[in-house]
Amino acid sequence: MDNFTAFIYGLVQGVTEYLPVSSSAHLTLLPHILGTPDPGLAFDVFLHIGTLLATAVYFFKDWIQILKHPFPKAARHDHSSSVHISWVHLIIGTLPAVIAGVLLNHWISDHTRSLWVMGVTIPLFGIILWLADKKSPKDRNISRTTLMDMFLIGCMQTLSLVPGVSRSGSTMTAARLRGFKRQDAARISFLMSLPITLGAIVYEAKHWHEIVDSLQGWQPLVIGMVSALVFGAIAIHYIIKMLGKMSFAAFAIYRVILGAAILFFQ
Repeated sequence: MDNFTAFIYGLVQGVTEYLPVSSSAHLTLLPHILGTPDPGLAFDVFLHIGTLLATAVYFFKDWIQILKHPFPKAARHDHSSSVHISWVHLIIGTLPAVIAGVLLNHWISDHTRSLWVMGVTIPLFGIILWLADKKSPKDRNISRTTLMDMFLIGCMQTLSLVPGVSRSGSTMTAARLRGFKRQDAARISFLMSLPITLGAIVYEAKHWHEIVDSLQGWQPLVIGMVSALVFGAIAIHYIIKMLGKMSFAAFAIYRVILGAAILFFQ
């Protein structure tokens, strides 16, 4: 892989990891668009390290507050915190996807990794996001997040194991259904991305021999990772800003068009 292609992959990963449009689907489509071979497991791991770092860096102050409070009661009564989320919140929000991933990962890989599946799931869950956004109340903020909220959002996150669903899209949909404001739904989704992404990286590390075999030189790996980090942080900033002024309708429309294009050209 040349350095420019690595940069493009990082850009796509960084932006689509946070937009509710499915990063896995876009990364699957990219080799078809660029006419390049699959970059391999090592490169995929480094791309996700990049977006993990973007989440850690952008929300650095929030993570400091979260790390101070292992339990919900202490987080709820910390008036200096803007998130009021504890370790327990994140653990409860992450466990459903971890359990589903461990139990169903092989089945999902064998039965759902196809363009046909993505051609259906991309528009379908875009429409579900739009409906949830349109019909839900808009009065709750992140400081009122409960353990039940995190559990239900975490359950919805398990659907993102299927290509085309979108992790950020599924969690934003669930957060909107729970009545969170759009910007706060996005913040919850992005904070939840760090533990699940870290867990996925650790899980993939057991395939270390495949990672080593897929290495194509360190320079493309680093360029892809840094590109994902930079564009991921930019995406987080502007998505939160945009959601203060617009709905999720544009993302739903994009997903319907993309899904139709995938099915048409399949």
